Amino acid sequence: MFLGVEVKNLRITLVELPATVDGRLEGRTAKDIYSLLRLPARGVPLLEAICRKAGYADTVTLDPQYNRVAGRLDVDDWRRLAETDVLGLSIITRTANQSFELAERVRALNPRVKVIFGGPHPTALPDESLQFGDVVVTHEGDQTLPVVLERLGDDFESPDLRDVQGVCWRSPGGEVVYNPDRPYLTTAELSALPFPVYSPRVKKGITHNVVNTSRGCPYECEFCSVIENFGRGFRFLDDDATVALIRHTIALNGKPIFFGDDIFAADGKRTTRLLERLLAEGVRMPRWFAQVRVEAAQDGELLRLMRRANCATVCIGLESVNEETLKLYHKHSTLEKNRQAIAAFHEVGIRVHGMFVLGSDADTPQTIADTLQFARQTRLSTAQFFALTAVPGPPLTRRLAEEKRIIAWGDWQYFDAQHAVVCQRRMSPLELQEGIFRISREFYSLSEAFRQLLRGSHRWFNFAIRVQGSFLTRRIERDNEPFVQALERFESVRAEVAAELDRLLAQGRAALRDFAVGLEDRQARARAYLQHLSGELEATYARLQLELVPYGHALREMAGKMLEKHVQALFSQVPPATPTR
Repeated sequence: MFLGVEVKNLRITLVELPATVDGRLEGRTAKDIYSLLRLPARGVPLLEAICRKAGYADTVTLDPQYNRVAGRLDVDDWRRLAETDVLGLSIITRTANQSFELAERVRALNPRVKVIFGGPHPTALPDESLQFGDVVVTHEGDQTLPVVLERLGDDFESPDLRDVQGVCWRSPGGEVVYNPDRPYLTTAELSALPFPVYSPRVKKGITHNVVNTSRGCPYECEFCSVIENFGRGFRFLDDDATVALIRHTIALNGKPIFFGDDIFAADGKRTTRLLERLLAEGVRMPRWFAQVRVEAAQDGELLRLMRRANCATVCIGLESVNEETLKLYHKHSTLEKNRQAIAAFHEVGIRVHGMFVLGSDADTPQTIADTLQFARQTRLSTAQFFALTAVPGPPLTRRLAEEKRIIAWGDWQYFDAQHAVVCQRRMSPLELQEGIFRISREFYSLSEAFRQLLRGSHRWFNFAIRVQGSFLTRRIERDNEPFVQALERFESVRAEVAAELDRLLAQGRAALRDFAVGLEDRQARARAYLQHLSGELEATYARLQLELVPYGHALREMAGKMLEKHVQALFSQVPPATPTR
């Protein structure tokens, strides 16, 4: 027995890998603005606690971010992987390729291992993950993983998963089986979860702890995957469980806390109740920060309470300075509402980290410049300038895939909101990419850092963060020079393909204008012209050596979609046939 629970004989190793620049397991660790902080993994520490509670005492989490060589698995890690029974990999899209590489390498070392995938990426693309593993746990894995482990304990070689909710798996015949989803956890079930488990190395290496007190979101941002993974609607830990989790987290190491809830103040009454209770019970909150929506700023009492409870910074998804873009994103906000919210937080002494998503179909290069101006005028302490990214799962991605506008599908290391992987309507991916780099560099410039010293509150913090950000943004640009070069080549060839397409369509319009024949004959001539057009484009692709162009396959698909659209318009514009006499 282990703490009153029957010990079960499986060796389980859970891993959540860091992002790398090239998507390789041993590649250079990728950086973003959040790299100024060192945060623990969110998923696997809780799953380790759940496994241990279920009796799997030999459960270990590997987090290579905090190894001696940051980001690299060390000798002890590989020894553990070579001997493990179950390898559980938690994956977001930007870490997918290196996670698949790890699964392959572990299986080569340890052919008997069972590989279980979980997280947003395998949930969205289970077929891809099952090329490298045995089971995909979809959506929330808190209840599903112990059931899968139980079935492995019953029959390790061929576990019976037919009635297990929330998994996709490969049958003995090789067929992918999609079991029904498991219902999302209720408040009672969330509140009964154990506290996450962190190794001494992680507790020492992180700069901030993470506390999650809710899941889900009722809003409808088209680009966001939260609803896809955690449902449309909020589910909260109850007050007792939340306070206990906060107390436990403070006791770990006393470091600042990041509340990882997607919208921490979603229920203002609950947030008020919790903060008042923490203050009344004398809980000494370290500095903390949280993600909120602008609506939270409309409650002045809540803002003052947050500050009294030692809230230092809020992270707000402002998304855009373009009113049309805000509507496209379904943000239910306005530029003025965003401006007022920032001012309200500043008034009570809370810093604001603004997050922008650039690259909607309404955005132009001027939008990028306007975003930088807004960030400066509103005196944001920190900011992130994201590129609109088609991560697998959300409605946006399904629409863009149908429109053939995603250019780096499968190179998952670029799906991190720092890379332009979508073709916009009113600017090119290259313009978006260079624009994001430019305004990040200017916002975090050394000259901007010194200007912060002349301003009001938080001047020394804003100075220091811009100095750090200056070096970080330049490192990010250097790391991504190959991607920018690929975009340059892509744009050059895309312009040639577009020009050739325009020329061929102009020929078609001229030819169809001469068709003074009956409708049936005109349709036959149109079909023949389409075949000719297809052959001409194939010759263009061959001349441009499209297979050697970065994302040449995506370029072909885009050209095909453009051709389809333009030809439909072409035929609809052909004047009625002249009646024959």
